[in-house]
Amino acid sequence: MIEYERIIDISQPVSSRSSRFPGDVPFSRQVTVSYRDSGVINLTALTMSPHVGTHTDAPIHCYGELADGKDTAGTLPLEPYLGPAAVIDIAPFRDAIHPQHVKEKLERLAPFPARVLFRTNQEISYEVFEETYAHFSVELVDYLAAHGVVLVGIDTPSADHAKSKTLAAHHALIKAGIYWLENLDLAKAAEGEYFLVALPLKFMELEASPVRAVLLAGSLADR
Repeated sequence: MIEYERIIDISQPVSSRSSRFPGDVPFSRQVTVSYRDSGVINLTALTMSPHVGTHTDAPIHCYGELADGKDTAGTLPLEPYLGPAAVIDIAPFRDAIHPQHVKEKLERLAPFPARVLFRTNQEISYEVFEETYAHFSVELVDYLAAHGVVLVGIDTPSADHAKSKTLAAHHALIKAGIYWLENLDLAKAAEGEYFLVALPLKFMELEASPVRAVLLAGSLADR
């Protein structure tokens, strides 16, 4: 049994105002049936990149052929996205995160957390895409992998720098077997330990999936 005192929503809103990575498809909505006209229901259709808002990338985002149906969002394991997690606060921070930036905070925790979420912004402006933001260094990924981390998260658009052509951090995460969340909103999550719930949807033909990420705060019996 999991006992908790409150739920902290760490997901960004998704709407036509949501920012997106340059070149990505924004969120848009089409009303296909209206209650006003039908007298029965409202129905809509949506179009958006799965990287809009809070999401997780699947390995196929960085390599391979989508037609093969391998390593897509729908094949991601659920266990990394559900369990004890630590929020590490280094805000404000807008550069590559290296082990020396977080080592002291992480190694104070016992045991070392299996899931680590990095708070690098004091507030989230989800409507604005800022090209200068915190991201992961390969050295950080290696350090976390050596300590058994299974998932990392960050409150910025990408694990890599906006202008990266190699996606070195993405590839390091895949190689290490670490899953990751992007575009979190940790503004209301103080540094500390929580229980994370951020399950990807079962999109069998996509390279990423939106998630509704929350932290359960309080006494966690299943630790």
